[in-house]
Amino acid sequence: MHNVYMITVQALLGRPHLHIQSLWCPNPSAKLRWVATSEQINPATFLEGNELLLTTSAGNPKGASGWLEYAQRLVTGGITTLGFGLGVSHDTVPPLLVQAARKTGLNLIEVAPDQSFVALSQEVAQMIEVEATSGKYKLTALQQRLIQASAQPRSIDTITRELARGIGARVIIRDKVGRVVAQAAAPTLPADLGEFSEQSWERFSANTAQLSFETEEGYCLFTPINALGQETAWLQACWSVFPQPWQQQALSQAGLLVASALANFRFVASYHGRLLQRAFELLLSGELGAAQILTEMAFPLSRPLSGRYVPVVVAGEEGALRALAARVERAVTKTMPPPLWRFGAENLEMAIPVAALPLTLSNFSRKEFSALRAGVGQDYPISRFNAGLAGARQALRHTGNTQPVARWEEISRSGLLQVMGRETVAAFSQQFLLPLRGEADLLALLEQYVATKGNRQQMAKTLGLHRNTVAKRLEKLQSKLGVNLAEAGAQASAWVALQGRNS
Repeated sequence: MHNVYMITVQALLGRPHLHIQSLWCPNPSAKLRWVATSEQINPATFLEGNELLLTTSAGNPKGASGWLEYAQRLVTGGITTLGFGLGVSHDTVPPLLVQAARKTGLNLIEVAPDQSFVALSQEVAQMIEVEATSGKYKLTALQQRLIQASAQPRSIDTITRELARGIGARVIIRDKVGRVVAQAAAPTLPADLGEFSEQSWERFSANTAQLSFETEEGYCLFTPINALGQETAWLQACWSVFPQPWQQQALSQAGLLVASALANFRFVASYHGRLLQRAFELLLSGELGAAQILTEMAFPLSRPLSGRYVPVVVAGEEGALRALAARVERAVTKTMPPPLWRFGAENLEMAIPVAALPLTLSNFSRKEFSALRAGVGQDYPISRFNAGLAGARQALRHTGNTQPVARWEEISRSGLLQVMGRETVAAFSQQFLLPLRGEADLLALLEQYVATKGNRQQMAKTLGLHRNTVAKRLEKLQSKLGVNLAEAGAQASAWVALQGRNS
């Protein structure tokens, strides 16, 4: 980690009172930490890197190969920019030096005869001092904002967002094995850096002794988060350009606040977990009112327990299960009833509102949850939720490497068709659907009726019809088929008939 303030070549070239001009500058964002002067033919051995090297002769190399070797030695030694002074050894910058700079990518600046090296060095020193002073002010202001953020609810997320915005980086807090606890990116970042941050973590996890990574894509730093003398998490920050020292210092100093926020986050998570565990058990025993009281304590801003819920049973490693539960909790909004869950010896059982099921199941496509398996039961009104739990447990048994998520509804229906036999199903389908021959609109309505379980509003939306039109067509459909689709037996017959079309 560099603790030296630096300026860019571009900033130096932007000073019109300095009599300098760029002859070749492929890397204007290159950092300058100081100014050095040398007339030696191999000055790189005496320099640390990132200096602006000033010379009037460069040791007068011989021929094109000599100038090329000179430029190559500078670039290899970490010198990105050469300033060539006129009026002492040369009236113009040697053309062979310009050619060498173009071949090696060395920034080349022409320094006019009336521009002294001393004055140029003083200007760079003043610019660096201003940068350092500005960095100290920025660091102090950011520290105050981070302290304020630590006092907010869900402080771990608030601190992460404020830190990312303050240092202009993508900031990720990970647990010891790399699972994301919180993350945020500065809006000013030119790129998301998501892929680079993941690649950096993979490299870092293979060698935790290396705390920084730099590539053409950006620069990444890792800071350990310690609590009670033990390493409990990692703070990762990625920039698209090399960070200033104050930004690096802010990352280090934020560690204590993050450690405190993590401890609070884990305490609250444990408290929520106990509330939700008990609420889940009360729900299974039919005590909906008592479950509601505990749920309101865990999620005071969400809607009450109501509507239809889907049981989801997930198996996997405990850490991944808890990370999944944390993601499900963070997705809770004011517009839907909250989820409930409990941890068993080897699995996680969840009660998920129907509206939140797609978002919940999307987690299983994430890399961090690739080893988890989930069984999904049939949805029921919240008061009868326990009726679907057995199906979810059975569905879990049908999961595997090629099918991480299995639905009991699909499994049970496919089993019914196997029992009936393909020829029987095909014959039944032909007979049941015969009255609808040539009635494509009624057949489409029947398909939607089965798919939505008779939800007229959803049917109207899918088919692009008015609800009154759906009602009239539904009457015609039932008249044609000679059945009442509100009856469970008729719905089952319709489903079998539709499945049998391909038998």
